[in-house]
Amino acid sequence: MRASLRTIISLAAFVPMAAAGSEQDQIAKVCKPADAEDCIVREFKHTLEASKIRGRIVYKNYCVLCHGETGMGDGRAAKVHTPKPANLVASKAPPEYIDLIVRKGGEGVGRYRGMPPWGDQLTDEQIADVKNYLVALRRP
Repeated sequence: MRASLRTIISLAAFVPMAAAGSEQDQIAKVCKPADAEDCIVREFKHTLEASKIRGRIVYKNYCVLCHGETGMGDGRAAKVHTPKPANLVASKAPPEYIDLIVRKGGEGVGRYRGMPPWGDQLTDEQIADVKNYLVALRRP
């Protein structure tokens, strides 16, 4: 099925431009001309940028209540937790640990049990996506 032009244009806004032509041009070169539009969408899906976009959606649906809109641990439900939810912007946790705590929850890794385990509710792709988003939230 061919992607609509509107989908291509909206996704193209997230594709970084390369020095020697756009990434769309580079992808189109490896695709058959008739399938170039679909190929752009398929290729974009597997980029880190697309993963972070999907991760932001997962975060908004599962994490924002406690960790807040900006990841600083100041969500609406943070008021009822002691200790407060982690400040994800200041976190230095490696990506592997983020994956583990999202899957097993706080109690599953020997931390605060208020952090629920999401491993049974999120797919592996969703967990990888939210992990990529959380790493991108960090201040340099």
